[in-house]
Amino acid sequence: MKLVLFDIDGTLLNTGASGVKTINEIIYKKYGKKPNYDVLEIVGRTDKHNFDLIYRSVFNKKPSAKIMQDLLKAYLEVLPLEIQHQIKNKKYRLITGIENFLKELSKQKGVVLGLATGNTEEAARIKLEPAKLNKYFTTGGFGWASEDRTKMLAIAVKNASKKYKYNFKPEEVFVIGDTHHDIIAAKENGYHSAVVTESSLADKEKLLRAAAELEAKDFTDIKLWFMWLGLTADPKGVKKGSYIMPASAIEHVFFSRTGIDEESLKKFRIKKYEDLESGTLW
Repeated sequence: MKLVLFDIDGTLLNTGASGVKTINEIIYKKYGKKPNYDVLEIVGRTDKHNFDLIYRSVFNKKPSAKIMQDLLKAYLEVLPLEIQHQIKNKKYRLITGIENFLKELSKQKGVVLGLATGNTEEAARIKLEPAKLNKYFTTGGFGWASEDRTKMLAIAVKNASKKYKYNFKPEEVFVIGDTHHDIIAAKENGYHSAVVTESSLADKEKLLRAAAELEAKDFTDIKLWFMWLGLTADPKGVKKGSYIMPASAIEHVFFSRTGIDEESLKKFRIKKYEDLESGTLW
């Protein structure tokens, strides 16, 4: 069995920053003040983390549990309207190739698709509905369960294991995102990691240093993605496990491009990123 977990924003689709615009609008209408923060502080984070950060940017204090719930309630009421606005302005779009990739992936025996997103489950479904992608995802982990993306990923795997009555091992979990946060969270759980860059707002330097097993612009090359997932044999005849870590011709090309040496390769399968001598990304 394999569990493939997808982030949403920047990975499955681009909603024209609808989430950010919605929470900013709510804060302004509710309190008459505009949030002041760097958008890079919330890219790749969970909604729970971001609501807290944005509120703090206005009031310089932590929001109470009631305030967080009130913000979430208002957010879920306004988000569908913002999504429709972005569709009308042609800012809502799918990442190239994702529809065909999901269609083909869902046909594979022993493959389970799930979500691992910083969005709340309700927000995730709202964002996916116009593109008719909800049908592919029957399980997942969401951004209100924990502020910590690493824990959120573990919850996604736990939920999938419960639903499908199968205990997914770390090496059977494949995480696809678009930021270094996705990569690090995957590695800290011992999962495989890949990123798409077509629509990503991620810090390019941090993305490179986090070193996903696979980095691709989009989902056009299905054979490449299937090779990473171990669903298709390498056309060159290279067997998985032939390279130092984590093991395919795809990573060999990545190493050649980046100049990563053998010592740096140890980063790929470590459980805790902070165990590196070079320290963390922050």
